[in-house]
Amino acid sequence: MKYQKKQMGVGLVEVLVALVLLALGVLGYTALQLRAVDASNEALKRSQATLILRGLTESIRANSDGQKEYPAAVQSYVGLSEKKEPKPSCLNSACTSTEMAKYDAYMAANTAQNIGMSLTMAECPGVKIVKRQCLFAAWDDTATQLKATDFSNCMDSKGIYVSSAKCLMMEAY
Repeated sequence: MKYQKKQMGVGLVEVLVALVLLALGVLGYTALQLRAVDASNEALKRSQATLILRGLTESIRANSDGQKEYPAAVQSYVGLSEKKEPKPSCLNSACTSTEMAKYDAYMAANTAQNIGMSLTMAECPGVKIVKRQCLFAAWDDTATQLKATDFSNCMDSKGIYVSSAKCLMMEAY
């Protein structure tokens, strides 16, 4: 009988300890899920940026006569909240190579802005011998800091990405 009196309430304590351990496991799993969602969102942004930059790069290669016009055309849309479509539209009408460069830059910048990104085009960092042009896409906090010719919040002058920067660079030509 003495043995049973000492054991009274022990089962309840065991159940409480098991519940605390279960709660800790559920919290850990929840934290893991949140990290997975963040990683998925980052992967989505990178994929979207890649598609936009690849499309613009293909447009640049297709418009070889207007290649020199693209850096200024892309830079003209950095930081603008309302992007006015260039005239003529070039969708259903013939355009010069300069007009096509402006139209391609507008289409890419407008697509990027619609999903919370910003684009620019500048000389590729870290390349000294040959002058190459690179496209930059930035999102989240990095997008607001991206300037027409200043991509230092994305990568340094050697072409190394800045820690925690949310951006992507692609060589255009």
